[in-house]
Amino acid sequence: MKKIIKGQKVKWIDIQKPTKKDLNFLRKKFNIHPLVLDELVNPGHRPKVEHHKDYIFLILYYPVYSKEERETTHRELNIIATKDTLITSHYKSIPPLKTLFNNCKIYEEARKSYMGEGPGQLLYYVLSSFWRNCLTKLQQINKRIYRIEKEIFSGREKEMVLEISLVKTDVINFWRIIEPQNEVLDSLSKEGIEFFGKTLLAYFSDLSGTYDQVLNGLESHKEVILALEDTNQSLLSSRINEIMKILTIFSVILLPLTLISSIWGMNFPRSLPLTYSSLGFWIILILMFFLMLGMIAYFHKKKWL
Repeated sequence: MKKIIKGQKVKWIDIQKPTKKDLNFLRKKFNIHPLVLDELVNPGHRPKVEHHKDYIFLILYYPVYSKEERETTHRELNIIATKDTLITSHYKSIPPLKTLFNNCKIYEEARKSYMGEGPGQLLYYVLSSFWRNCLTKLQQINKRIYRIEKEIFSGREKEMVLEISLVKTDVINFWRIIEPQNEVLDSLSKEGIEFFGKTLLAYFSDLSGTYDQVLNGLESHKEVILALEDTNQSLLSSRINEIMKILTIFSVILLPLTLISSIWGMNFPRSLPLTYSSLGFWIILILMFFLMLGMIAYFHKKKWL
């Protein structure tokens, strides 16, 4: 299904779930190469930019966070830029692209602002919204990391193990989507200037700057979440060691008491002292009590308790 907006100097064609009819339209109207048309239908495997005689073809990937699965996946965006038309093609909705398209469709001022200078500038605005939206997503990840940090130092280390794993996976997936597109932007800066003219040099430089912000933000988040994971693991290990120490101390305290009670529980009444004494039970009990107190005092003196 295709939607078309006509601006002063550029036409924007947005195609979602391209059909054979859409592909025939592009082939006849813009003389798009069959291999490029196949790329619009079949999912690609890597981002790229191709400079053809009458157009530039790009494949980009947009990171999308799924609240249900709590992970980041990608959505493919194909762009064909001619001298007077910008064609965007995708199978699933891409929020920043949808917002920009709807604004141009509804508001005259937005249409003049974004579509009043040509396809090169419109391509810049599409990609700029693309990367700036990624910066917004990084802010959301930063909020999750900040919450994890607060919870860790509030004594909820165990509960944060899963949350840390989810955020770390999210950052890694984000990185896998974004990092390979660095070469595409570098190529676009060269091919785009050659195709659209040197007036777009500042625009493409701005895109590279925004991309660098995204990449640097990802690197920062990756380092922070790894540091928090190490910190959380250290705190968990410390708590476990403390628990094991207490359990070991109690086991050591109870061990001689268990030994004494076992000895006096043996079936050799004549050989055991205090067996026939009416106070024998209480003497043994008092002996065990003071032995326990002595061991506790010793452990406390050694600062083990």
